[in-house]
Amino acid sequence: MNTPNATTHHPTETARDVCPDDVDLSLLEDSLALTPWERMQANDDAVNFAQSLHSAMLQHHAKSD
Repeated sequence: MNTPNATTHHPTETARDVCPDDVDLSLLEDSLALTPWERMQANDDAVNFAQSLHSAMLQHHAKSD
């Protein structure tokens, strides 16, 4: 079944073959080079960092009040 406006790609095409030249695929490639476990750990690190920034912001605002 063909979906309207769907683009059919050959199975051997890579993202570089089908993406516009101005699209930077380096973050995607870096992420896909990691194992799923490593990607989950990186996500946890990012969440922990965001939480620490949020806590620091709350402490800063509490001192200025």
